[in-house]
Amino acid sequence: MEKFFKNKKNAIFISLIAMLLWGSAIPLIKSTYAVLDVARDDTGMKILIAGMRFFLAGVITTIYFKIFNKEKVDVKKINIKFIIILGFIQTTVQYLFYYIGLSNTEGVKAAIIQASNAFFVVILSAVLIKSEKINKKIILSLLLGTMGILIVNYKPGSSFSFTVNGEMAILIATICNAMGTVLVRKYGREENPFVLNATQFIIGAIPLLIIGILTKKNPLELNITAVLMLLYGGFISATSFTLWTIVLKYHSSGEFGIYKLFIPIFGSLLSIIILGEKFTINLLIGLTLVLLGSFVLNSKKEIKLSK
Repeated sequence: MEKFFKNKKNAIFISLIAMLLWGSAIPLIKSTYAVLDVARDDTGMKILIAGMRFFLAGVITTIYFKIFNKEKVDVKKINIKFIIILGFIQTTVQYLFYYIGLSNTEGVKAAIIQASNAFFVVILSAVLIKSEKINKKIILSLLLGTMGILIVNYKPGSSFSFTVNGEMAILIATICNAMGTVLVRKYGREENPFVLNATQFIIGAIPLLIIGILTKKNPLELNITAVLMLLYGGFISATSFTLWTIVLKYHSSGEFGIYKLFIPIFGSLLSIIILGEKFTINLLIGLTLVLLGSFVLNSKKEIKLSK
């Protein structure tokens, strides 16, 4: 497995699979809300659903560990303190603010703010990990990719506002996500990826479950369709986070952070396929720019500043 993931082309392919899975969560969440008839202002119910999703993700990752793990795990060497901190930042805080923010801002604005994730990953990597530096390729690829996301989400006549419980909450969630990526790269490289994710999911999900139960406005009425959707949501998180953790074990978080720009692109494409949303010229241009940014990042030619 180590040889496979150390190969950069393989790592890029696996990263894109992880981003595709994360992107599929966008139409899934919307569909789950519709199936469960979740009120738009019932933030507590949304947090409860998030908690259930990540608790299930922890269970599924534990199953992955039993089936796929080949390396011996020394329980005494597991960094419990780091896993607790990661679970709190990457699961509890991120998704608490994300669901609060998403309830108080437009999806378009949320997507644009989340596009800044790649920039935060690069900046935090450069600050916290001495071996990871910012170079011209990374900057150019991020600019191209972010321009693509802005174009995908551009809607004429959209107003600009920045509220504490709306856009600010989404920004905090985005920074938490980026911080989680960098922390995994810095402190999680020696941890077993299955143990790391299974434990941090369950630890992070418990506060979400408690907050959701205490603040939801309506009772949760599950049906077969909703249960299957929640299970798929758990599968998405378990699989994508585990694959991403393994990739970060062998590759730079600053360099590979650009691939997170594919999440809203895949989300938009899957929304067209699953939810019947329209394919627009903006999406085509945006996808082209994100792909161009990826090409620039992986080009063997050096970028030189003109004199």
